[in-house]
Amino acid sequence: MNLKFGKLKRLLAVIAAAMFFISSARAQKSPHRVSFARGAIVARASGYLRGIRDEALFVLRAGAGQHMRVEIIGRGATRGVVIFPSGKQDGGPGGVVFNDNIDETGDYRIRVTESSMANAWRGSFVVKIEILPANQSSGSSASTSDLERYVGKYPSALFRGVPSLKARLRELLTANYKLGASYNFFFDRLQTEMPIERDGDVLIARGCMAHQCTIEESILAINLSDGKPSVAIKSKRFGGGFKIFSEDKSRVPDALRRAMQQ
Repeated sequence: MNLKFGKLKRLLAVIAAAMFFISSARAQKSPHRVSFARGAIVARASGYLRGIRDEALFVLRAGAGQHMRVEIIGRGATRGVVIFPSGKQDGGPGGVVFNDNIDETGDYRIRVTESSMANAWRGSFVVKIEILPANQSSGSSASTSDLERYVGKYPSALFRGVPSLKARLRELLTANYKLGASYNFFFDRLQTEMPIERDGDVLIARGCMAHQCTIEESILAINLSDGKPSVAIKSKRFGGGFKIFSEDKSRVPDALRRAMQQ
């Protein structure tokens, strides 16, 4: 009888320990609410990553029409994703992962992970969040005539420097969602970036999904004369070929077609 009782106690102890660890793991993954001091436009939150499979979640409330800038500073390479109240997402490699006007009111979640394109690490990081009133921007911007200064740089630098470009792409690609492409679909195929090139009066920014170059690709062409973007996405979803989306539906830049042939 004592032997059976001893086994039962050990079993209960194991179950209790398992429940404790499960509860602890769930608590660690609960989003951390980020609050702004009265009158402040900047808030900071810290976290810790324990490897490539770990993640940290933050949540804050913001309103449509405000400008939000999210920057991640870590001991190693990071990646951040901003999740809108509706569920749509935006983000990129660590540093400034988001810098744009927002169009929804509610809770925004920020997911921080290590970058899958760099070496695994373990350590702390800081998320800096800036919320400005409507029609104000803390990030640098560039006029159409300044876009050519991004030649030789990577697409992520262009998107950070010209946040309005993301807004135009969101509108262009969301409008064509039923055709099989979306904003996130485009950026998922821009993970491995290539330096921006200039072909005549057109900037060409391109990349591919990690480990799937020549199969899943994105190409962005920007006309320097008027700033209008055109996009070509290559995917198995399109039968292995390209699908084109352009603000100027009457004309697709020849430079974009040449980039598709490379």
